[in-house]
Amino acid sequence: MIKIQSILLIVILILLVIIIYNKVTPIYREYSLQITPQEARSRRFGMIIDVRTPKEREELGYYPNSIPLNMDTLHTDISRYVPNKNTSILIYSNGDQRAVNASEILYNIGYRRVHYIKETYTSLLPGY
Repeated sequence: MIKIQSILLIVILILLVIIIYNKVTPIYREYSLQITPQEARSRRFGMIIDVRTPKEREELGYYPNSIPLNMDTLHTDISRYVPNKNTSILIYSNGDQRAVNASEILYNIGYRRVHYIKETYTSLLPGY
């Protein structure tokens, strides 16, 4: 009888862990939508945020009207450029992870309409 109770308890604990894990990960399902460059070109955003380094922007160029923000100060600088937390925001970088991290930062401070480009920045430019 004790074995059955122990097994049942373990199964319940495993189910609870799975439920909790699915509630908090992955972040892009919860609050940030990953989109392709084609989708980004076809939509309008209230703000476009470039989270690449100054060197990357200098070497690769940048999307017109985008705001370059440093990942280290994104959480404090964003409110200066985007005071309305209902503004739709597009984030781009040279890879998914930095954009995902920026999305997480923005979500944690109250921004809920955040999208990021699945591919590199250059794929957003016309002709790529």
